[in-house]
Amino acid sequence: MKLTMWKRITNKVNEHAHMSQVGRGSERVQATAEIFTPTDLVIEMLNRIDISRLSAGKTVLDPACGDGQFLTAIKWVKVYIHKMSESDALKDLYGVDIMRDNVDVCKKRLGGGTIVMGDSLNPDKKLDGQTDAEYDMVNSMLSGRPSIEQFFDR
Repeated sequence: MKLTMWKRITNKVNEHAHMSQVGRGSERVQATAEIFTPTDLVIEMLNRIDISRLSAGKTVLDPACGDGQFLTAIKWVKVYIHKMSESDALKDLYGVDIMRDNVDVCKKRLGGGTIVMGDSLNPDKKLDGQTDAEYDMVNSMLSGRPSIEQFFDR
């Protein structure tokens, strides 16, 4: 892959300052176990996989999406490398996080996508602030229940 393409993807991911827009004090980090991956590490990890695994129609689920570091990079891989439109790339991206503010920042960064509040480790647990639709979707995605397609038009 050309170095310039990865630089373009890195620049798009870095349009959002790493771990910005959300207050993450030590008490919160201890309670939630939030760890955010720096952009350079995200790009290095993507460089080590068969990039065709992220082509059109290949679904990506980040079960602890945080503010969207991985999903943002993957969106731009789909757009720049696989020549997808942004809206088509977003149809392949799913994220779940336990914190409402992370979900909101991730959605904003991506410009859409299916990003919901929920507990990936305990999808049957209803979180404070989680909507009924999010609860149903998380259960569908992670519990082998009815198809996620019922929640949105493709």
